[in-house]
Amino acid sequence: MQLIELEKNVWVIQGGANIGVIAHEGRCLLIDSGMDKDVGREILKQVQRLGLVPNALVVTHAHADHFGGAHYLVRQTGLKVYATRVEAAVMAGPILEPLYLFSGAQPPRELQQKFLLAKPCLADVVLAGTEQSIEQIPLELLSLPGHSVEQIGLAYGETLFVGDAFLTPEILDKHGIPFYTDIQMGLTSLDRLIARLDGTQKAGVPKEEQRAFKHIVAGHGEIYASAEQAKRVIGYTAQRLESILESIRDALAAGDARSGAEVLQCVAVAQGVDLSTLSQYVLCNTTVQAALSTLYARGEIYPLLRENTLLWQRKNDRECPMG
Repeated sequence: MQLIELEKNVWVIQGGANIGVIAHEGRCLLIDSGMDKDVGREILKQVQRLGLVPNALVVTHAHADHFGGAHYLVRQTGLKVYATRVEAAVMAGPILEPLYLFSGAQPPRELQQKFLLAKPCLADVVLAGTEQSIEQIPLELLSLPGHSVEQIGLAYGETLFVGDAFLTPEILDKHGIPFYTDIQMGLTSLDRLIARLDGTQKAGVPKEEQRAFKHIVAGHGEIYASAEQAKRVIGYTAQRLESILESIRDALAAGDARSGAEVLQCVAVAQGVDLSTLSQYVLCNTTVQAALSTLYARGEIYPLLRENTLLWQRKNDRECPMG
């Protein structure tokens, strides 16, 4: 793992996930905690090299690769853990992640491994997601749901941490179908990020008085050195989400009703994905289900039951029997 200084008193520990470190008047705040105790141990080592002791941990969202090291860090330092309501619930009961991936049923062993099932960690403080300070450190939290139900970002100084609100082109191209629980909210969050980078969405502060972000830190991969760079990547993520919606429209274009499994197969082919493991299947299936839900909410498709099978059909192909 590599320690990178972004600005005075702000660092990133770059590894499998990007970990933020903020020092302010003798206090030290971490942003996310990596996959497991090994990552937690390395985080603590890097922070100690700076002469700091972490007082607080903000978890952007409760996926195992972002909060798995929290259990270790709490035991070693006693730091306070901050997370939003739904994310805090998953952190307290990590079985919830593989449980919802498997439609609420007992998940098979392939879904009960450290990539999907971290050690539990209780949040000391449940965040609203709009706070302007934590542990007396002035900052700004941003609500960025979509990839996860109540994901947040964090702005401090000239640095913006966004969790997995957007993904780098390298990650998108590698995986094809990014994980999202709500496509519509994901697109809205991307729009909100662009507005924030343009300096138009910080309440009560005139645009001309707002400092531009010089560093935008995604949850994984490259750190972007300007708002313009980040906006291009945000646009790339939005295009991928829109292409998944379009793949579903294409799959249903002939007018035939299709099952969710058939739609997933069509989307995987369109996105160049070979579904070869159970964990990959359920992760991609969640995104496709989120896309179906988005199109249904928009009135483009509707569900129907036929021969005990849930099917989806384009609404403009014939009169919707459900009104």
